[in-house]
Amino acid sequence: MKPGVVLLIIAVLAAGATAMLSKLWLDKQSIALQNGVPQAIEVMVAARTMATGNTVQSDDLRYDRWPASLFSPHLIVRKGTEDGRAAFAGQIVRRLLREGEPFTAEATAKRDNVGLMAAMLTPGMRAMSIAISNPSAVSGFVTPGDHVDVVVAADLSHTLEGRRPPPTDKLLRYAAETILKDIRVLAIDQQIARNAEGSAVQGKTATLEVSPAQVEILTVASLLGTLQLVLHGKEDTNDQATLAAGFSGDMEISSALRNLLASRPEANSPEASGVVLRSKGTVVHVNRAGAVSEEEFKK
Repeated sequence: MKPGVVLLIIAVLAAGATAMLSKLWLDKQSIALQNGVPQAIEVMVAARTMATGNTVQSDDLRYDRWPASLFSPHLIVRKGTEDGRAAFAGQIVRRLLREGEPFTAEATAKRDNVGLMAAMLTPGMRAMSIAISNPSAVSGFVTPGDHVDVVVAADLSHTLEGRRPPPTDKLLRYAAETILKDIRVLAIDQQIARNAEGSAVQGKTATLEVSPAQVEILTVASLLGTLQLVLHGKEDTNDQATLAAGFSGDMEISSALRNLLASRPEANSPEASGVVLRSKGTVVHVNRAGAVSEEEFKK
């Protein structure tokens, strides 16, 4: 058989195999479409980076083609030829959206005749402002969108029967404790988004997103003492369930203070030991790991 004929036969066989494979692929695609299983979907994503508080325009969103295997009910997917971008125009961005990030309905809020701050709140949450200073807000590096813990530092001596104990009194005087964890900062003064340069902004108030119960906690804590914001790291995650019940007191953290009080002769007096004589009996102030209580012994 001549070489030319052999090459012709090979070419015909190759063409036939290619045609068969193409037909099998097309049949598979046709079956998938008939069963309602598309091979790709068009997902709505952010066309540019949008900061918290921005108003969404139609051209701020676009559709990107994604594999159908990545479909999630939380994604907004184009159905047919419809364009759903106009439905979100005019809404307020509730959190930072980066270019290419999938857009969800929870990322924005409708104005509906409410203010910008109210639109930014998560449903069921409240906005509460507290006074801050440069040191209490991490030298100004706490910015909107950050998550913080809230610590209260209190001078408890003012709560003891309206008097300040003598210097040698062993009762707890100063204490600090974490009262809230993983709280979102909504604004610093009137600023609701980080500035473009990322530089520190000095403010006098911080607006926090808290639950109704946390509003009461913050209100009482502000009466006890000063509030300190503790900044979370980028990858740090905490929740209110992990909040410890303990605290740090002056006698607990300072060995020098304990030694000073123990070395003074007055430390052995009834007043210094927390024992107070009264007409009805003897009242002993008991300090159990910082928790002060009164125990009365009748005469």
